[in-house]
Amino acid sequence: MRRRSAAPRITASQVRTWQPGRWRIVLLGVLLIVATPLWCQPLQPSGPSDPLTDANQILGFAEALFHNGDYFRAITEYKRFLFLFPTDVRAGRVQLQIGLSYQRGQQWEDARQTFEAIAQQHADAAIRAEAAYRVGETSFQQGRYAQAIMDLRPVAERYRPTPIGEQAWYLLGWSYLRARQWPAAAQTFAAIDTTSPLFPSSRALAEAAREGEDLPRKSPALAGLMSALIPGTGHFYMGRWRDGTVALLLNAAFLAGGLEALSDGNEAAAGLLLFFEAAWYGGAIYGAVNAAQKYNLDLEERWLQGLDRQHGPDAHSLSRLSPALVLVHIPF
Repeated sequence: MRRRSAAPRITASQVRTWQPGRWRIVLLGVLLIVATPLWCQPLQPSGPSDPLTDANQILGFAEALFHNGDYFRAITEYKRFLFLFPTDVRAGRVQLQIGLSYQRGQQWEDARQTFEAIAQQHADAAIRAEAAYRVGETSFQQGRYAQAIMDLRPVAERYRPTPIGEQAWYLLGWSYLRARQWPAAAQTFAAIDTTSPLFPSSRALAEAAREGEDLPRKSPALAGLMSALIPGTGHFYMGRWRDGTVALLLNAAFLAGGLEALSDGNEAAAGLLLFFEAAWYGGAIYGAVNAAQKYNLDLEERWLQGLDRQHGPDAHSLSRLSPALVLVHIPF
């Protein structure tokens, strides 16, 4: 008779039930052991962005170059930004900054072409308005005041209710002042609205422009006439006593010498002396007229410089109010 074993017997159905569950537990345990070192590692900080392709980094560097006066390298960085991020919301401002960089670098034609292209093609009306204003500003800074008047008047009339329009009126008035068109300057400054921040300066400039015609100028015609009658007296009228004395003595000496040679029958010497006398005589007249004109220009320029120190267009320039391109400061 066979003895039965005391060990429990495991049936085939029990094996089929137990093995799948057991393997799932074992597999889960292995995965936990393998993944534990990964969980224990500290989080690594993300690496720094590439300054050659990060928008804020590029603009931060470009702005630093611009404010340091390195305008042409700034243009390169602005163009890099536009190439990499043509749809960025700051793209319009960056285009304006390129024009301003040309303007600050006195590359007048490049600045003008840049601003004109923006004013004609940009989708944003505010960007177009500022670009149109910058066209006139470029002409003004170049000293082409008649052209500045032609550029600024349409901008001032079209955008008059806006800050751009008021600024255009103000610079238009200064263009008339620089062109010595005193009544037009007074009328332009008087047209600026009383609610504008520019009104106090524009009111003072309107009053000053009316006084521009009454500056104590010298008459070039009178200076020339006096020197024609008595050489040197035109210079005396101008307060140039030394020049007047020299002109008077030289003309007198050559005239006297020529007449004396003529009375002695020495026609050749007389002709030579009187030839030089004619040159000195004409030079005295021209010098007196030129001195009067120069005096008037210097007088007006000193007067305008005094106005510029108090109410100059630079004190109210849009460049002081342009919005920042970079929202965070990027140190370099």
